Amino acid sequence: MLRGYSKFLDVLEKVEKAILAVTVGIMVIIIAYQVIMRYIFAHANSWSEELARYLFIYDVMIGAAIAIRRNSHLQIDILINLMKPKVRTILTIIATLAGMVFMVFLLSYSITLVQTGARTMSAGLGIPMSIPYSCMPVGIVLMLLTSIEVLFKNISALRGAGKEAQV
Repeated sequence: MLRGYSKFLDVLEKVEKAILAVTVGIMVIIIAYQVIMRYIFAHANSWSEELARYLFIYDVMIGAAIAIRRNSHLQIDILINLMKPKVRTILTIIATLAGMVFMVFLLSYSITLVQTGARTMSAGLGIPMSIPYSCMPVGIVLMLLTSIEVLFKNISALRGAGKEAQV
C-alpha cells in the first residue's frame, strides 16, 4: 500500500516540478519586464510586481512539500548524525507528527483566510485575494500528503531491523 502511495506522490511531484518550472520562467519574464519598464521607461506597473509575488508564494508552498518528502528542510545535521539510526528514526516520527498537527491547525485557519479574502480585491491585478491566499491550503495539503509518506516510511523502518528510513 505504501508503494502505491509513493508512486502517486512520484506523479504528483512531477506535476509540482512542472508547475514550478513554468511559474519560475513566468516570474523571470515578468520581473525582467518590470525592471525594463521601471528603469528604462520610468513607468512602473503594479500588476507585474503583484503577479510575481503571488507566483513566488505559490512556488514556496509547492517547494516546501517537495522538501518535506526529500527531508531537505533546515535541521541541525551535526546533532542528528551523532544519534543512532533507531533514535534518529524515532525523532523523525515525532517531528513529523508534530509538524502534521501544526499543519492541520494551520489548514483550518487558512481556509478561513481564503473565505475572508474572497470579499477583497487585489490592488494591481484586480483579482479576489482568495486566489493568492489559497496558496496556504494548497501547500498545506501537499505538505500533509508528503508528511504521511515520510511518517509511514519511518514507522516501517522502525518496525524493520531498526534501519533508518530512506526518505
